[in-house]
Amino acid sequence: MAYANRRQAIEALEAERGSRVLVYFTSDRETFPQGAPGFATQLTSEPQLVLRDMLRAIGRVPRLDLLLYTRGGMTDSVWPLVSLLREYGDHLAVIVPFRAHSAGTLICLGAETVIMSEFAELSPIDPTTGNQFNPADPANPNNRYGISVEDVEAFFKLAKERAGVETKEGTLEVLKELTRQVHPLALGNVQRAYLQIRRLGKALLQTRRGDQLPPKELDAIIEALTEKFYSHVHAITRTEAIPLMGDWVRGPTPEEEPLITLLFDLYVGDLDLKTKFSVPDFMGDEALKELGVIGGVAETSSDSYCHLTRLKVGQRPRLPANVSVQVPPGMPVPLGPWAVREFDYGIQSLGWVENKEGK
Repeated sequence: MAYANRRQAIEALEAERGSRVLVYFTSDRETFPQGAPGFATQLTSEPQLVLRDMLRAIGRVPRLDLLLYTRGGMTDSVWPLVSLLREYGDHLAVIVPFRAHSAGTLICLGAETVIMSEFAELSPIDPTTGNQFNPADPANPNNRYGISVEDVEAFFKLAKERAGVETKEGTLEVLKELTRQVHPLALGNVQRAYLQIRRLGKALLQTRRGDQLPPKELDAIIEALTEKFYSHVHAITRTEAIPLMGDWVRGPTPEEEPLITLLFDLYVGDLDLKTKFSVPDFMGDEALKELGVIGGVAETSSDSYCHLTRLKVGQRPRLPANVSVQVPPGMPVPLGPWAVREFDYGIQSLGWVENKEGK
């Protein structure tokens, strides 16, 4: 990674926009096999102090831009972040070069302006809940299935609209059947999330200074983002977002577009998002190796921080059933080309750190 190049691109965008730019970029790099830690990070409250320090260094400005890339994360992190941004910018714009999904879309609701590139994506904001009462995964009892808030709502709509359940008694039987499969307290958590996401969405829209939306328009936006797309993974493009949300969502100007594209491409290249990280290729025939993974970047034209995960990766052969290999005592089973390999990850440290090396 080369912060010096990204800093120049940030400065060029600031000069064109007459603003200060804060970048919050969380990686979604894929790995093979899936699940290697550190390569995909989410929005959380963890970098709050880092972002505060960066904004303090900027100071309060008339125009503050957030260039955002994320697949989503904790909805609880959204309100503190938007509130913090509001403290440092009279006019807040969110620039979406590609993905601002789920919690990222919620952040957009708190801006005066959202600038979406030609292939930018927002997403529905219906959350998936999880607690100790959620159904256990039969294949791995230590894991519990998440419950989509809108899936529960859709279940009752299915009973009413497709199965013809109209009476209170019939609806009660549907509820009883659902509680036989899902713990009542898990369903209670779903209802809390249902109410919370709508309240949060409305509150974010109401923070927009000098451009308050009419109540009916505000309610229509929240209803659409929570219910009308029927899939949490639906990509809401610019052509959908503008009619839905209003003309405060727009594309970049001809002058802004190449600068936004350049900056985005620098992050894609530096985080190597176009290629899967191959754990077997990284390991070769070594049984144990150390690995450092940068899974996110937060920076301005004067400060740079990254989310760094340090881990040890081990590999071992997975022998077929009824196959044994004779090795001397204390020696590992050899990693021959015939062996299917399994990988173990031991995280040594993770968190947001100052990018002192300018990577």
